[in-house]
Amino acid sequence: MANEVLIKNGVPLLFQSSVYVPTGNNVLTLETTTPVDLTLDEGGTGLSDAAAVNSDKVDLQATRAARYSVIAALEWFAAITAGLNVDFYWSPSQHSSAGIGNAGHPDGVDGAWTGDGGGTVAETVPQLQFIGSFITTDLQAVQIAYVGTFSPIARYGQLIVVNNSGTLLCGTDDIESGVLMTPLIDEVQ
Repeated sequence: MANEVLIKNGVPLLFQSSVYVPTGNNVLTLETTTPVDLTLDEGGTGLSDAAAVNSDKVDLQATRAARYSVIAALEWFAAITAGLNVDFYWSPSQHSSAGIGNAGHPDGVDGAWTGDGGGTVAETVPQLQFIGSFITTDLQAVQIAYVGTFSPIARYGQLIVVNNSGTLLCGTDDIESGVLMTPLIDEVQ
């Protein structure tokens, strides 16, 4: 008799700022553990076009899912053009300390990411693991989109978000923006 391979979801990681409020259309999960810091509004000024941020470093554990899916809720406060993107990357690391061993040289602490030691964001993103892109619509409000599925190559890492939407992301707050990274666990029955 043949076995079935089913997929079940593990406990997701929710990347959000300290002001995230899950209400209405921006609710990403109700079953998450302690959120991971990821501030998309860069100190209340918004995330400019071509700018990037990185999350706190996380530990996916020694035994982890082989794949993770990523979905995001993002908010724009100005007119946005359909078909542009916000790109999501993973900075893998073999080391648990925040600022050590991170691909692309993020510091492991929630904040702006400007590239590897003097390089620009555009020059440095090839050093990261690409997850996928959030493709915009022309809705000037909260949008939720599937970003991608990826296999983290190391136990530790951090999320990096690059705004290529042509418009300021999150404006003066990121109260309705967050990113959900859900482990996809294969189960043989």
